[in-house]
Amino acid sequence: MSSRGRRLFCAHVARSSSNAPGRLDGRLVPQGRVMDYLQALSSIHRILRPRNYLEIGSRFGHSLALSEASSIGVDPDYEIRVPLKAPTRLFAETSDDFFKRDVAALVGGPVDLAFIDGMHNAEFALRDFINCERASHAQGVIVIDDVLPRDIAHTSRERNTQVWTGDVYKLVTILRKFRPDLIVETYDVEMKGLCIVSGLRPGDATLTEAYRDIEAGILNGRYQLDTIEEIAGIVAPRPAASLQDDLERLNECRSKRSYVTGLAGPGLPAYHAGTMEYRYRGIPCLKSPVDIAIYLRLLDQLRPASIIEIGSKHGGSAMLFRDVCRAMDIQAQIVSIDLDQPGLAASEGIRFVQGDAANLEVPFRQHELFDLPRPWLVVEDSAHSYAVCTSVLEFFEEHLRTGEYLVMEDGVLEDLGWSARYEGGPNRAIAEFLARGFGSFEIDVAYCDMFGRNMTYNPNGYLRKT
Repeated sequence: MSSRGRRLFCAHVARSSSNAPGRLDGRLVPQGRVMDYLQALSSIHRILRPRNYLEIGSRFGHSLALSEASSIGVDPDYEIRVPLKAPTRLFAETSDDFFKRDVAALVGGPVDLAFIDGMHNAEFALRDFINCERASHAQGVIVIDDVLPRDIAHTSRERNTQVWTGDVYKLVTILRKFRPDLIVETYDVEMKGLCIVSGLRPGDATLTEAYRDIEAGILNGRYQLDTIEEIAGIVAPRPAASLQDDLERLNECRSKRSYVTGLAGPGLPAYHAGTMEYRYRGIPCLKSPVDIAIYLRLLDQLRPASIIEIGSKHGGSAMLFRDVCRAMDIQAQIVSIDLDQPGLAASEGIRFVQGDAANLEVPFRQHELFDLPRPWLVVEDSAHSYAVCTSVLEFFEEHLRTGEYLVMEDGVLEDLGWSARYEGGPNRAIAEFLARGFGSFEIDVAYCDMFGRNMTYNPNGYLRKT
């Protein structure tokens, strides 16, 4: 492990290195036994069981053939020579051109596992990583080939040897320097090493914003190393025999609570289009029908005295909450906060209040909302940006009482491929907030999983104050 003590696969979980034999496809791999990249990649597929797979640099198809999940292969000069087991779409184009497409629409949601084995120049591999992370979800995994050359001649930026890694090893240094939040592990896999990156943040723009400076540094030699020993020291690979145990830890962490909606799949875009057209009493409501049903149970069980909606939009959802509460004989005050108040003729029983979701202290004090009767149900449905969602979580961490609820809406935007425009949005905000370990909120899986695991527009978004 490097001196900076980077995490392995699961935040805040410590692990010691082991020299014990590992396993590959159920067989022991004694210490020192050679494991090639196809064997390593086979173990990754077998243990992580990805929902889908994206491969950059497929050429003859040997690595692509390992996938049993819906797959995409990208290579401008592919010559597939082996049978492919999974439903696979091939794109004869550069990865830069491919990522101009709607990747989420192609794979039916965010990418779960990606393998980068394309152009062997560090700046190309960096662009592939940026684009793969943007197309992935928070618990996705990106694997990078060619990070541990065996001969310095293999590191040339132009191919002049049969075995060629190019200068992809520089990407390990770049990721650890610019994105210390990532979990970057390398393995001594024959014959060119392998890197596994987890802890992704699809909305993070750090590498995109720094790309030109990083590219200039690559081209002017800033990240150049002159000996194999230096490269091995910086890359700091773990023995290949430890790969299986590490993958099993990673898989355990991935399986705890994914932020992928159960609605993800080829039908999600059409479902979303219908949701965006949904109207209540002629007013746009923009609520998923699945979540309307979940709200019905939550309202019946919580029986809130106040419903505080952050983000009024057209006012349709506030009207829906009001009418449902009346039908269920719940005496709830409805308050809806937005920068722009909707002009509704039939808004009796609803207080539309002007205010900024990023600064809720102001409208709460101006309109004496702290005095609203308890218990509260808070519905955050405003800007959906990471910053605003985090601000709302922090505000209500202080002001909600035990047993009250905050529903963080529309984490589904990650599955729709829009996470980057919201800097990771609700899912990143919830994940990071809960990772702080204060225990102020808990995910109420009874609501999140009411129709199946995270079968909701708000994955892990039904939060109970503890």
